[in-house]
Amino acid sequence: MDIRTIKTFILAAEYENYREVAEKLYVSQPAITFQMKQLEKELGASLFMKHGRNIALTEYGRMFYQEALEIISQYDKSVHRMNQFKQGFHKLIRVAISPLLADTILPSVLHRYMTSNPTVELTIQVMESTEISHCIEMGHADIGLSCLPGTSLVISSPFHEEDVILVARHDGYDAESGPILDAMEILEQNIVFTDNHPFYWNQLKEQFTLKIPSIRTMKVNQSYITKRFILEGMGVSFLPKSSVNKELLEGRFIEIPAHFIEIPKASMYFVYKNEQQVDKELMQFISSFHFS
Repeated sequence: MDIRTIKTFILAAEYENYREVAEKLYVSQPAITFQMKQLEKELGASLFMKHGRNIALTEYGRMFYQEALEIISQYDKSVHRMNQFKQGFHKLIRVAISPLLADTILPSVLHRYMTSNPTVELTIQVMESTEISHCIEMGHADIGLSCLPGTSLVISSPFHEEDVILVARHDGYDAESGPILDAMEILEQNIVFTDNHPFYWNQLKEQFTLKIPSIRTMKVNQSYITKRFILEGMGVSFLPKSSVNKELLEGRFIEIPAHFIEIPKASMYFVYKNEQQVDKELMQFISSFHFS
């Protein structure tokens, strides 16, 4: 069994026609038929059955199709890794990161890290914080950057804690001439975009129920969409300060003090499987970064 035969099998499974596979690979149809017969002989079971002029996978063939996809995927990854090594990359770190943190810290931190560590190759998977722990458990990533701690099957280490603030589109006034902003009034008069962070919204919504029962909310589960909606003047939201620093500095957002409720903090966590395999240098680099 070789890689070319497996790739030919995948094409045959997807096209369900040896002639079309032969045309795609610029070989004769009998050559494709012979390859598949040899593969069946090696596996000891039929992979295809006749279906008119076409072919169809047997039950065994459907099972092997999934295995073949995994074999080719791993082969491609291995070839890529070896090519990267030849090009000077001597270490691979697979990072899983939540969308919120990707929008907040990823570009600046990783750009500086890659500049300082040119022999390290990084691969990035963006996924929800609730999925990162499972990704680490399964060995699909080496380290996670999450808004939530992981399960008991992984190690979770907090590396940053920050304020969550109420923000709205800037009203155009400066601090001295503008009207006094009343947080409760603003929350009563605007749609509040919720659920853009996996940790603190349940606590906030419980307080809204007690103190602002008439509040109008809309679930928007991505922070970057929340910010777009705020910039359009569609409503307001509570977001981690680091995620809106740029908009505050550019004068596009305004922070509104909301002292009448208790606003939880937002944390960032490293999530990894064990102390021996995690890259401590990357963790130290990220921990030393100034998120403010």
